[in-house]
Amino acid sequence: MTHPAIVRRVLTAGVLAFASYPANAEPLPAGFVRLRELAPTIAQDIRYATPFNFTGAAVPGYGRGECVLTREAANALIRAEQRLIRQGYGLKLFDCYRPARAVAAFNDWVKRPGAADLGRIFHPGIARGDLVAKGYIAGNSSHSRGSTVDVGLARAGEATLPTPIDAGPCDGAVAIRPRESSLDLGTSFDCFSEKSALRHPGVTAEARRNRETLAAAMAAEGFRGYGKEWWHFTLAKEPFPKTSFDFAIE
Repeated sequence: MTHPAIVRRVLTAGVLAFASYPANAEPLPAGFVRLRELAPTIAQDIRYATPFNFTGAAVPGYGRGECVLTREAANALIRAEQRLIRQGYGLKLFDCYRPARAVAAFNDWVKRPGAADLGRIFHPGIARGDLVAKGYIAGNSSHSRGSTVDVGLARAGEATLPTPIDAGPCDGAVAIRPRESSLDLGTSFDCFSEKSALRHPGVTAEARRNRETLAAAMAAEGFRGYGKEWWHFTLAKEPFPKTSFDFAIE
């Protein structure tokens, strides 16, 4: 039986989520939803809407820090969250749909040596000019199809941590890397490092367990992982497998 207090909190959060959108917000394309409208309790820290990402600046196309997804991906993600809650965990979203203009901006940033760069945090030991060749930045992104997410793991019920403003290397000791939850996942999100590989042997046993817990829940709800990035998952039966979108997140 669901506790009435829990129902009240969820309903209140849902009302606040709807109220938070500006009245003149552009409607989403058919088939897309704002995750917060369906699942307001899933934590979000959409990094590319903030300066705390590898480029050191908010990214074009991210007018708001909101997770937008195809309805199919959103529903599958909600099921994964429910699965994890039963195990004492929850999800934390770092990126969802990514406008094609953002992908183009990443590739332009690689070629501009004078641009802002938080490489000391996000790509320690790898020169910016090598990020494309090493496969960390792609010319096209599955995120632009609307059914890919970058997601971390947190303990159920723990307070959502704010976006960091500074940190040590993303693949350094857990005490100095960007703090995203109370759990160790081996690296922080968007860490351009070999240690970000799902089964890298150089992370702690705790980090391996947490990565596997996240991956298992996502796989059970139809997501495929990406071996080089423990946080990256794409819905296997995505509704727009050959279409890249470029509408802004507002």
